[in-house]
Amino acid sequence: MKRLAISLSVCLALVGWAATGHARRGGGKAAAPAADENAGGEGGDKAAAPAAGGDKEGGGAPASESLDTTDQEPAKIEESLTEPKKQNPTSTLSWQDILVVPRKAFLKGGRLELAPFAGVTVNDNLIRHYVFGADLNYFLTDALWIGLQGQYFVKQLETQEELVGLQFNRSSTLNKYLYGGSFNMGYVPTYGKFALFNRQIVHWEIWASAGVGATFTQVIARDPAEQNRKGFKNTALTPNVGIGGRLFMTDWLTLNVAIRDYIIADKFEPPASMTPECMDQTSCKNAADSALVNNFMVYAGVGMYLPTKFTYKTPR
Repeated sequence: MKRLAISLSVCLALVGWAATGHARRGGGKAAAPAADENAGGEGGDKAAAPAAGGDKEGGGAPASESLDTTDQEPAKIEESLTEPKKQNPTSTLSWQDILVVPRKAFLKGGRLELAPFAGVTVNDNLIRHYVFGADLNYFLTDALWIGLQGQYFVKQLETQEELVGLQFNRSSTLNKYLYGGSFNMGYVPTYGKFALFNRQIVHWEIWASAGVGATFTQVIARDPAEQNRKGFKNTALTPNVGIGGRLFMTDWLTLNVAIRDYIIADKFEPPASMTPECMDQTSCKNAADSALVNNFMVYAGVGMYLPTKFTYKTPR
């Protein structure tokens, strides 16, 4: 009898302990609906329901994890340092603003060039001519132009010319150039740029030109006393070819260098055997010998462009 009573007491104790443990586990879940009902009935905030279980062991852990962010902050800081900064797109940016090849810094099409120059002959060791002149060019395109050129010459007899007379007892047959003009056409086959002391980009071009004109010359008589009789003047047909270059300094100013060959069909003083027929300048000119002379000129100058400004008419 005593054993039966003890067994029943033990069973009741186990059942009571199990019921108490189940109540503790489900107490937080059961409390939430009650809190919701109370809050909804009184017009309170339903979001306060989870906080009701905050004092319980089961409901307190999630609340503490959501508030404690110390473990996540280093990761966010590291991402902000390693990730590139994102730039908000604007309406003014487009692919057309990204240029691989920049535009030319100088345009000549439709502009007028006034280019004064000065030069000297390089292929005659008996007489030297200094030239002063100007080009007036109109550019049909950026690479093609037509223009006029005028020259004025100043002669200088070289020392070699005096030595020829002293050594060979002969006088040289020479003509001096007075002035000239020509109509020219030019083309630019090469354009480029270079860095000046790694500070400034200088643009340049190489051009070729050809034209035809006339040169006015005068005979230098072998005997100075016969200059009035034999020193006739001549108008010589003069084709020319040249090559040169330009350095672009500003929007309207360039530095120019060139070498040009003037092929002059000139007439010279007739030989001494023709002296009886050379009574005046007209008869001497008719009896004169003709010859082609290559007059190589090297000159430098500046180019000034009008209008001084230019605008691009085509899109990038």
